[in-house]
Amino acid sequence: MWTPLVLLCTMSFSECTTYGGPLFKTEEICQEQINTVGLPFLKEKYPYSKIIKSKCIYWNLNSSEVET
Repeated sequence: MWTPLVLLCTMSFSECTTYGGPLFKTEEICQEQINTVGLPFLKEKYPYSKIIKSKCIYWNLNSSEVET
């Protein structure tokens, strides 16, 4: 499972926040979705903020580790 993660800060870097998204089966799909959906959305919603970094995080979990 892969999830996107984006670090977004104010232009003065006085405040920073992370934003994540849904799960994806592959890193390629995750990265594509960050670039085509996530980053454009954040740029539009927070035009006076700066995207510092984005990446996809791999969660190496099996079904016995997932709590329901």
